[in-house]
Amino acid sequence: MQLTKKMKKTLSLLLVLALVFGMINVPVNNAKAATGDVTITLLETTDIHGHLVETPSKEKSSFQYRMAYMAKLFNDYKAKGDTIILNGGDTFQGTPLSNLSYGKYLIQTLDAMKFDASAVGNHEFDWGIEKVTTKNATLANSNIPMLASNIFVKSTGKLVDFAKPYTIVERSGKKIAIIGWADEYSVDIMAERIAPYTISEDASIVNKLAKELKTSKEADAVIVLAHDDAQECVEKFEAGYIDAVFGGHSHQIKVGVGSNGIPYGQGYKEARGFAKATMTISADNKVTVTTPEFVDINADPTKLVCTDANKTDFDTTIINISNTAVDEVAPLLNKEIADLPVALTRDLIEGSLTSVMGNWITDMMRYDEGVDFAFCNDGGIRTNFDAKKLTVNDIYTVAPFGNLIYKIEMKGSQIVKLLEQVVGNDSSNMQMSGLTAKYDLSLPEDQQVFDVRLADGTPIQMDKVYTLVTNQYLATGGNKYTAFVTDVVSSVNTNVADNESLIEKVTKLGKEGPLKVDAAARFTEGTKPVTVPTTAKKKTIYKGQSFNVNIKSLADDAKVTYTSSNKKVATVTSKGKVTAKKAGTATITAKVTQNNTTYKLQLKVTVKNPVVKMTASTKQLKVGKTYTFKAKAYGLNGTVKWSSSNKKVASITSKGKVTAKKAGTTTIKATVNGKSVSCKLTVKAK
Repeated sequence: MQLTKKMKKTLSLLLVLALVFGMINVPVNNAKAATGDVTITLLETTDIHGHLVETPSKEKSSFQYRMAYMAKLFNDYKAKGDTIILNGGDTFQGTPLSNLSYGKYLIQTLDAMKFDASAVGNHEFDWGIEKVTTKNATLANSNIPMLASNIFVKSTGKLVDFAKPYTIVERSGKKIAIIGWADEYSVDIMAERIAPYTISEDASIVNKLAKELKTSKEADAVIVLAHDDAQECVEKFEAGYIDAVFGGHSHQIKVGVGSNGIPYGQGYKEARGFAKATMTISADNKVTVTTPEFVDINADPTKLVCTDANKTDFDTTIINISNTAVDEVAPLLNKEIADLPVALTRDLIEGSLTSVMGNWITDMMRYDEGVDFAFCNDGGIRTNFDAKKLTVNDIYTVAPFGNLIYKIEMKGSQIVKLLEQVVGNDSSNMQMSGLTAKYDLSLPEDQQVFDVRLADGTPIQMDKVYTLVTNQYLATGGNKYTAFVTDVVSSVNTNVADNESLIEKVTKLGKEGPLKVDAAARFTEGTKPVTVPTTAKKKTIYKGQSFNVNIKSLADDAKVTYTSSNKKVATVTSKGKVTAKKAGTATITAKVTQNNTTYKLQLKVTVKNPVVKMTASTKQLKVGKTYTFKAKAYGLNGTVKWSSSNKKVASITSKGKVTAKKAGTTTIKATVNGKSVSCKLTVKAK
C-alpha cells in the first residue's frame, strides 16, 4: 500500500503524540532525574522473626499472608519510581515455619522481593551464623548483602567474613551507601555462638566510613542500617555525612528526627508493617530525607487473608512460597516425640493455685542440671492435652510465643516475696516446680505465704541463694510480678526459646519411656500457725538513756500494754519507750493480745551509772617521748576533755597526745560531762 502525503502527515503527527504520551508514562523519579533531582522511596522491615504467614488453622482460607501483602505494596512503590528496600535483622528465628526450615522460606521471600541489604541481628546467631549467611557476606542462597561495620573476629581483629561494612546501590545515576551497624548485643546471644567475635561500640567506625565515602565521591548519600534502636543509635552518628538511620532490635515503632537532625525510622516487628521515607538527591548532591512514617499492615488482619475478591492485593510469588513452607513443614510439626499416658489440664487443682499441666510444663523447664526452681505464668500455657502421642506441633500449640528463658538467682526471702505476689495477684496465677508452699487468705497481705519447702521437703532457707528459670515475660515484670525485676541477685537471658527447649527435653525423655506427670498440688490453701511474739530477755543501759522495746511477730491488730516493776530504776511509756532513772534493775512487762490470745513478755533491764574509762594509757615516759591516751565514755554524751596537772612535766593536746618535757610526775585526766578518770604519769630523764 502506497502512502499519500496526507497519510504521511497524519502518521507523523501520531508518532509525535506517541512520543509525548510515552514521556508522561515514565516514572516520576526519572522525570525528576532529567531536571537534576532524584527521588527515592526508602522502605525498611525489621525483626520479622519468621512471620512469613500466620496460620490460625490448617485451612489455607484462614492464612494471613503478611509478607505477600507487604511485597505487593513494595511492588507498587517500585512501579512509581526508584526504591531501596532494607531489612534490620532478626529475620528468621521465631515461628515453627521458619525455625524448622532454618529460615529457608524467609530467605526465598527476601530474595524474591529484591531486598537491597540486611543488617546482622543477634538472632541470626541462634542456629550458628553460618546457617543464614555466606563467607561472601550475603544472605544464604541469595545475593542480598549482609552488613555490619563493627563486628570483628576476636582472634585476628579483622572484620568478619559473613558481613561487610557497607554496600553501594545505584538509583538513576546516584550512588547510595548503606552502612551496617550492630548494637553490642553479645549478651543476647548464646555464649558459644558469639564467642569467636567481638562487637565494637565505637560509633566513629560508622562516622569515619561515611565521611570517606562522601569525600571520595564513592557515595552521594549515606544510610545507616542498624540492628539497634533507631531513636537511641541515631544520636551516635554525625549529621552532614549520614543522611538517614533505620534500626531494629527493640521491637518498637520508632520514627522521627534525632537531635542532630538525622531522620530515623524503625519498622516494628513480625512483618506487622514497615518504615517508609523519601530521599531526594539534587543535581549538586544535596540530600534531604523526609521524616519516616510507619505503615501498619496488621491493623486489620482480615485484609491479609487472600480471597478471590482481593487476590490482586498480594504478590503471587510470595503466596506460593508461603504455601510451600506450610506444606513442607507440616510433616515436621506432626512428628511424634513422646507418649503422654495421662491427660494434662490447666484447671486448678482443688484448694490450690497450681494445675497438672502447670506442674508438667515447669518440671520440663527445671529439667536442666543446676536449676532449683521453675516458674511459668498461666497465660503462657495455651491448651490442654489428652492422653496421646505428643507431636512437635503440640508443643508449639501449648507454648506458642517462643518466650526466651531467663536464668535468675534469688534468695529464699525474695522467693517468698514472689509467692506473696502470686497470692495477691488478680492478673495471673503462677505455676511452679521444685518447691511447695501454702497460703492463708485470712491474714494481711504480704503475710499470707507460709511453709515454703523444697521438692525434697526441707524448708527454704531465707538467706540462701537459689537458681531458677522463668520466661522473658515474667522475668521483665509481666503480670505484675515485679519481684523478678526488683528482688533478684542476678538475672541472665539465656536466649533459648522456651518452646524449642521444651521440644528438646520432651524428645529426650520420650525416648526413655512414657512421660512422668506429677498431679499433686504445689501451692495450697491452709491455715497459718499462730506465731508467738517475742522480745529480748535482758538489756543493760546507763542512767539517763532510753530505748524502745522491740517485739517481733506482732500482728497488725495486736494490742500491747507496758509496765515497769521499779519505776525509780526505769520507767516505760504506753508506746514502749524505756528510760533509765538510777542504777539498779527493773523488769519491763509487755502484755500482748493478738489473734484472740494474750501473751506476757518480760525484759530485765539493768541500769548502770555513767562512767569514763581509760582505754589506752601508760604510767611512764622518758623526756622527749610522746604517747596518745584514749578514753571512752559509757552513758555520757559529749567529747573527751584532756588535762595535765603539771604541764611543765608533760603537756597534753585535745586529742590526748602527751609530750614528756622534764623529769617529774603529773596526773593525766579525761573528763566527759563532769565524769572523769585519771592516771598518774612519771616522766624520767633520758
